[in-house]
Amino acid sequence: MIDFFQRNGSLPFGERLRSFRGRTGLTQNEFAERTGISVRALRDLENGRVEQPRGRTLRGLATLLAVDVDEVRELLVACRRTVPSGDEGLRVDILGTLSVRHGGNVREISATKLRRLLGLLALHHPDPVGFEEIRRTLWPKNPPRSSQNLVHTYISQLRGVLLPPGSRPVAPSASCLTRTHGGYVLALERDQVDLTRFLDLAARAREAHDEGDSAAAYELAGRACRCWRGPILADEPLLAHHPEATAAARKGTENLLLHADLAMQFRQPEQVVHALRVAAREEPLHEGLQARLILALASCGQQSEALNVFAEVVRRLDAELGVEPGEELRHAHLRVLHQQLPSPRGGRLTRALPDGPMTARPPALTAAVPVPNPVPPTSRPSQLPAEPMIFVGRAAEMRKLDRLLSAPGERGGHVPAALISGLPGVGKTTLALRWAHRRQKAFPDGQLYVDLRGHSARPPLRPEEALTSFLRALGVPRARIPDSLDEAANLYRTVLSGRRVLVVLDNAGDEDQIRPLIPGEADCAVLVTSRNTLPGLVARQGVRRVGLDLLTQNESVALLTRLLGQRRVDAEPLAAAALARYCGGLPPAVRILGAHLAELPGLSIAQYCVELQDIEFFRRPGCEDDDLFSSVHAAFSLSYAALPESARRFFRLLGRTDGRNVTAYTMADLAGTTPREALRALRRLVEASLLHERAHALFTVPGPLLRYAEALDRHDDPHLPSDAAS
Repeated sequence: MIDFFQRNGSLPFGERLRSFRGRTGLTQNEFAERTGISVRALRDLENGRVEQPRGRTLRGLATLLAVDVDEVRELLVACRRTVPSGDEGLRVDILGTLSVRHGGNVREISATKLRRLLGLLALHHPDPVGFEEIRRTLWPKNPPRSSQNLVHTYISQLRGVLLPPGSRPVAPSASCLTRTHGGYVLALERDQVDLTRFLDLAARAREAHDEGDSAAAYELAGRACRCWRGPILADEPLLAHHPEATAAARKGTENLLLHADLAMQFRQPEQVVHALRVAAREEPLHEGLQARLILALASCGQQSEALNVFAEVVRRLDAELGVEPGEELRHAHLRVLHQQLPSPRGGRLTRALPDGPMTARPPALTAAVPVPNPVPPTSRPSQLPAEPMIFVGRAAEMRKLDRLLSAPGERGGHVPAALISGLPGVGKTTLALRWAHRRQKAFPDGQLYVDLRGHSARPPLRPEEALTSFLRALGVPRARIPDSLDEAANLYRTVLSGRRVLVVLDNAGDEDQIRPLIPGEADCAVLVTSRNTLPGLVARQGVRRVGLDLLTQNESVALLTRLLGQRRVDAEPLAAAALARYCGGLPPAVRILGAHLAELPGLSIAQYCVELQDIEFFRRPGCEDDDLFSSVHAAFSLSYAALPESARRFFRLLGRTDGRNVTAYTMADLAGTTPREALRALRRLVEASLLHERAHALFTVPGPLLRYAEALDRHDDPHLPSDAAS
């Protein structure tokens, strides 16, 4: 049977499948019944609407064709290769206005919805875009009931637009716009979309620079800069502020900063003056861009204009932000005044083609400008604890951290910083370490880590102690470290100046622990974890908060599977789901119960659940004789003990509610106080991540915390009946 598919090598897979079904004389219903798939799935396959079938579909086809699943997958790949798409000359450009080109022909797209849809797909390229995001982008407010059908219509129209002029329509599976399980993907090579072409060049430039090949880095960074024709999606204002567009703009600025630095090093400042002028005009308060523009202008003999730029930036910083210029800007100004500038080369630079290699490599700099070195040479710290061995879920949070931290230097001179907050034991440190390990290459000068012990049985770490630890790791001798907190913080910022270092501040208790540890330049990045929301840090330091929720049911089962093994979970899927649900999405609970159950291979998961109900897991505070309980309760008790007594009382009273739709009026009745006082106490619990405000003045208590509150309430009032709840 498989030979029939292989002989029809010029047809798409769907047409081969339809032909094979006709040859066997089977109807769609009969074929679907024999393969164990739905008729709808079969129709989608035959009509080319599915690029990557589900595993169940592949297994059904493999059974009917008397082959294994891998052979079916290879056949699908071979079919995709043999179908001529005609897309080799297609180019989609979004680094500027949206543009579609076939060879030298520009394809006009006048329909707003089609332009917006193509821009969204190109922003995510080569990743797929979910249907829900497509719908929100096309209809930001009040999407019509027929939005799903309309999306399919726009996709069909866009497929036609992306075909070469004069081409006949092709099957969806042969188009460069492909259906996935949850949405659509632009199936083009990376160099066919200018955004991914730029990202690849910029990454290669940074890698060459990190490896010490400045000449190659200069060439690649220049080619990456020339990918930009203007602001990203300049004619699509709705998409211009999309998170992917913002991240791309940050990377564009980062690449320009590198290109400018190398141009100065190779005495070719004239090559970056225009690009710096444009970028500085778009971001007038970005001190890194303004400083490099000042140096480039002065190096080209335009000292007067360079000083005018400095004066204008100083004026705007004072008028709009009420701050003085930073160290980088002041240093550039002093270099202009003291004429500490590399003069341009005597000969003209041979210009490169827009995407081609340089016809002449820049010569090495013969004389570097002396820069004072106030501290001894530094070392490269690598202080991150080991990466967690088992990690599930958190894909959205990882992407958000990428957007906030992966492109240091692009937030108007502010240090990129993120705060991961959430209830005790939800996995804040695990997420921080996972992200930090996976992004080490973005911080070639090292990674600093400290446990601030904000919620710990040990006393909180003072900022002076953390600074001493960091400075020692950076190579500063103990004798050179000042005793004063302010002086130590100044030295710390000086040592980090011009370096790309990731600073991980784990388990912070309050803002005062964190502020002295934030570097002074935007080349570094800071990742903080805390049980508290730290509103002062968010408001004054501009730190962006990443809220971490409990694991979903599927994620809890996935974690349980990693601990028990796939075979054991597959044997009792309902019991495994019940055990995961009983843990309430709390990772430590899943890990503890999973590890304990893994040591009991003869015990079924269902029987284990029954035993847990009998001993009332989570419901007894301070079970010192049972390690199963103590570590989970310890995570909660540290946050609970840090509360003032009034807030602790309100937390205990939450145990008398059902945990859903808690209001200030409910708690005021239980506590015998006013709704205003109750609301203030509830908000205090929210700040401590012991309560969730899902809507204005409407609160919910996560399951594990609710059970802990019940236990504390019974412990506080032993005469309270066990079923007391309202």
